[in-house]
Amino acid sequence: MLTKEQKHEQSLLLRENLDGVTTLFLLENHGLNVNEVNRLRSEVRKTEATYKVVKNTVVRLAVEGTEMEGITPFLIGPKVLAYTDGDGVALAKVLKDFIEKHPELQFEQAFLEGQILEAKEAEKIAELPSREELITKLVYLLQSPIRRLVVALNAPLQQFANVVGQLVEKGEETQEEAQEAEEPPKAEEPQEVQVAEESPEAEEPQEAEGSPEAEESAQDAQEAEESQEPQEPQETQVSQETQETQETKES
Repeated sequence: MLTKEQKHEQSLLLRENLDGVTTLFLLENHGLNVNEVNRLRSEVRKTEATYKVVKNTVVRLAVEGTEMEGITPFLIGPKVLAYTDGDGVALAKVLKDFIEKHPELQFEQAFLEGQILEAKEAEKIAELPSREELITKLVYLLQSPIRRLVVALNAPLQQFANVVGQLVEKGEETQEEAQEAEEPPKAEEPQEVQVAEESPEAEEPQEAEGSPEAEESAQDAQEAEESQEPQEPQETQVSQETQETQETKES
């Protein structure tokens, strides 16, 4: 039998241990032996949880004035505690697997994040996916669309990058050509001067002697002069007529 002081000390220690606990299972033990209890405690410890056999009076004192105080009415008979501040689903799975092989242990009530659950509801926690499974599924769901998107866009992105690279190269070449064209407007002036100096020579073929055009002009001038010469015979004819008239008068 524990003294009142011992119960008080154990309750204070248990209260400290339950601080921050999010999941607690209240189990009823109908005859597990020491070896079976040690085996169960070892399995529970693997989930970073605790399996503890405690007097009901000590548990009452420990949960008094806390969120877990709702389990107090069920602290009747040989009860054991299994609790964790981590993955409550993983702890529930271990307990359920052990209970299937050892029916001496049974689910009773449970405390889950501020709520008191009945035995059937407590047992159903074991059917939920564990935190690791949920995280794995969540990560997969988050990464899967991104991965598919990356795979879908990978080839077009490479092609886009290649096209951009080609455009950049062409742009640089065009810019260099534009700079070369704009550098010395003065460099083009000698060409203009040379053209201006050579332009008079382009007119020389029109004045060249012996060309067909010059010959045609000469012929036109001669024809014009010849067209004026026929007037002389008219004067000669008039003089002849005058002489004939004078001879007629003398005769």
